[in-house]
Amino acid sequence: MYFKKLNLEFNIPSYEVGKKLDQYGFDINNKFNGLWYSDIKINGELNLIPERYKSDFDISLLEANSFILPHSDSGSTSVINFYIETNNCATQFYEVKDDAKPYQIDNQTNGFVYDLNDLVEKASFIAEPKDIYILDVSKVHSVIPLHDGQINRKAICLSTNKFKFDELEKIFN
Repeated sequence: MYFKKLNLEFNIPSYEVGKKLDQYGFDINNKFNGLWYSDIKINGELNLIPERYKSDFDISLLEANSFILPHSDSGSTSVINFYIETNNCATQFYEVKDDAKPYQIDNQTNGFVYDLNDLVEKASFIAEPKDIYILDVSKVHSVIPLHDGQINRKAICLSTNKFKFDELEKIFN
C-alpha cells in the first residue's frame, strides 16, 4: 500500500506561514521550480493525532509550483497531508526497476530522485481540497499536473520518521 485517504472531516484552518525550512527543485529562468516546506502556525488546532503521538510528528506547510520529479523523501518515512490547494494534480507512486540509477539533488539526505525510465507506475490519486491522505513517502512518488498553466499546491504536512505507513494506518483504523 502506498497511500490511504482518511475518511475524516477537515476544515481548512487559518494559518500563518513562517520561515522556509527546506526546498527541493531547480532554478529555471531565474525562477524556482519544485517544492518547499515552511514553518506554519495554525490558528486553532488539528485534532487528528492522538495526544500520545503528537511529539512524533513535525508540522510544516508544503508548497509546490511545478511537476515534482519521482523521488523518495529525505528524513520522513510517512506523512499525513491535509490538502488546502491541489490544482488537479495526480500523486503517482512507482516501483523501482532492478537496474535503476537513482541520484540526489541539493538538500536530499537519504532520499533519491529517479528517472521515469527506471520506474513502473503503480497506484495514484488525485487529492481535492480538504482531503486527508496518509502517504508512504519512503516509496518513490511524483506529482503530475493534469493541466497546463501555473501550479499552486499547498498542504499542511505532518511528517514522521518514527512510524512506517502500516503503523500509521493502524493508528487511524
